[in-house]
Amino acid sequence: MTNNAIQKRTIPWYRTILAFRSLGVIVAIATLQALEPLGTSPIVIMVAGILGVILSSQVAHSRLTNLGFTLTLFTGWLASASIFWTLNALFSGITPHFFSLDRLSLHWHSCLLATTITATMTWIFWRARSAITIEALILVAISILTFAGHRDFHFDRPKIINSLAWRAGVPHLAMLLLIGTTSLAFALVYLYIASQAVRPSVEEGRVHVAKSKRRWISTVLVLGFLGGIVYATQATLYTHYNSVMLARVANGVGMGDSMGVSPLSFQSALGSTNQPAGLIRLEGDYSDNPFSPMLYLRESALSQFSGKEMVFSGRAFDTDLPVVSPRDTFTGKEDVDLGPRTPLIQSMYLLADHDSAFAVDYPLSIVQLKNPNPSRFKSSYRAYSSAPAFKLSDLSTQEVGDPRWPPEITAHYLQQHADKRYKELALEITKEASTPVEKVLAITNYLSRTAIYTLTPNHTVSQNEDPVAPFLFGDHRGYCVHFAHAITYMLRALNIPARIGTGYLTDLSQAKDGHILLRMSDRHAWAEVYIKGAGWVPFDVQPDQVESHADTQVDSKLLEELMGNLEPGEEILPPETLHGESGVEEPMATWIPSRRTLLVIFFTILVICVGIKIVLRHGWRVATTPRSRIRWGYISVASRLRDLGITRHFGETRSQFSQRIDQQPLEPLTQLALLASYSRSPELSHDSIRKDIMGAHAALDKLPRHRRAHAVISTASITHLLGGGAW
Repeated sequence: MTNNAIQKRTIPWYRTILAFRSLGVIVAIATLQALEPLGTSPIVIMVAGILGVILSSQVAHSRLTNLGFTLTLFTGWLASASIFWTLNALFSGITPHFFSLDRLSLHWHSCLLATTITATMTWIFWRARSAITIEALILVAISILTFAGHRDFHFDRPKIINSLAWRAGVPHLAMLLLIGTTSLAFALVYLYIASQAVRPSVEEGRVHVAKSKRRWISTVLVLGFLGGIVYATQATLYTHYNSVMLARVANGVGMGDSMGVSPLSFQSALGSTNQPAGLIRLEGDYSDNPFSPMLYLRESALSQFSGKEMVFSGRAFDTDLPVVSPRDTFTGKEDVDLGPRTPLIQSMYLLADHDSAFAVDYPLSIVQLKNPNPSRFKSSYRAYSSAPAFKLSDLSTQEVGDPRWPPEITAHYLQQHADKRYKELALEITKEASTPVEKVLAITNYLSRTAIYTLTPNHTVSQNEDPVAPFLFGDHRGYCVHFAHAITYMLRALNIPARIGTGYLTDLSQAKDGHILLRMSDRHAWAEVYIKGAGWVPFDVQPDQVESHADTQVDSKLLEELMGNLEPGEEILPPETLHGESGVEEPMATWIPSRRTLLVIFFTILVICVGIKIVLRHGWRVATTPRSRIRWGYISVASRLRDLGITRHFGETRSQFSQRIDQQPLEPLTQLALLASYSRSPELSHDSIRKDIMGAHAALDKLPRHRRAHAVISTASITHLLGGGAW
């Protein structure tokens, strides 16, 4: 092996490529282990794979030919098989029961296979320039196969990403984008570095290695630019798709409490997922639940008709809603005219981000709890509810509406759809019902018989068209969002005050010791009717015909694991309660810069760097004395040379530097710089100094365009200046 080849193994490019390929081996084996257990310790296989990368890189820079490399691998496998065949022949039947040659052989050959694969791929990488293109195509194919299953927000396919998002405690979309952008960034960085790598060529028994490229400043700039593009892309995608995702992965029921806006989606709920959303602990028995075994947890209500759909109107009308963040406190006022009711305490431990707090019926109080495991739970709070304890059968003769409502509130809950077909159908369905509640039941039962539950109704409507009409007056295919709107429209057409409730619907039969695991697929929308003396009562469609649904059994192991994280709930007093108290210190909060702050810092640094470059390049123009003008003129040319990758060696004089780089126009400027350094007052005119400076720059302008463009964005001169280097 030549000295050039030996030196090659010490350059940064070579080490960086080995590090990247070794990291790729680790990620690939860890992924395979997550998808299907390998049988052999993944750490041992990783070591074997990395060993293949290193050894193959060593011999790739020797005089070994492709045929020789292939014969070496074949000989290794043949020798391995012969050794184990011999051992089996000699020790068969006499080895201890806890030791098996067959098992050892399987583990050994698994490691040998990993070494063979990584060594072969690394050999091809070093010996064939087209290998970079092939590896790029392989990376693209793997990425497409990995992420193709997530189309239409199917975050549970493949399960490895779903599980990783849960374990890391981040939203599925964020994890998907994180893995995607990380993979893209890794691929771009690797391909860039791989394209800069020098490769050996074997001619007449000698190994020739091209000159190494050591442009690390330009490398950092290029990689930083690529990283900025990747970051901006993923941030844009997350902002655009997050709201859509929250609705589509949650049975069409998203989150949000903005005035005049609906969090519901009519298009499809195709991406339903069993992502854990929260853990509820019921503090006591709720045997009086009128909807048993189902439990409704209201998060919000939509009572305002926008002309197209039901939207959020806020506490101005829906005074029973807390409308607070899960991290805020709330104190309500109990409605003593409602009954029968029973107190119910619920401790909520959220596993996913929520915009609004939710609870059974309407809460009287929400207080914060100490988070038992911040690495697992986003936040925790306790809700005190006055939960319904009546029987649904006792409501059939009750009046609807609240006589205490002023006319504007009554009119608000009776806003009707302009389409007369809703009223016509409602009258047809309820023609045999005598009381308002019987009419509500008749409409609910009608939809339960005729509706077809599907997560993909595939109705095509324009932006301003009614999205419920194709369901109710068409094929009756839809999900909870369609059902709730249809009931609300028809009830209001009959002068029955109604609205839509949103939140969670969970099955208590899957609870364990009073603990309920909520999933995003449990998010639900239902119709509510105000019944005198009972309040807002859910009326929900239970379709007899089900085409597709997302209902699955609760993960009991996960539920038990989360229950093990809980402890007796410790309430946190609101900050205003501690105001003015002596001996109480405010907790120190960790400052995390916002995206806006990071952008401000980035652009500030960018402006400073641009300013420094302008001063270095053009500072000579504003110099007042010949000496300073010459000094800054030399700095102008020297800084540009440094950005071009042409630097003065340690201990090298300026004259030696100008002679070495063979830039004749630099020689006069160098002599001027020496004159200015050793003469007290050089007698030179401004025009002559300017002519020498511009002549040196004109010589550099003759360099290739790509090198001059590189010098514009290079930060070598800035780092040299900040490092205190001499020009």
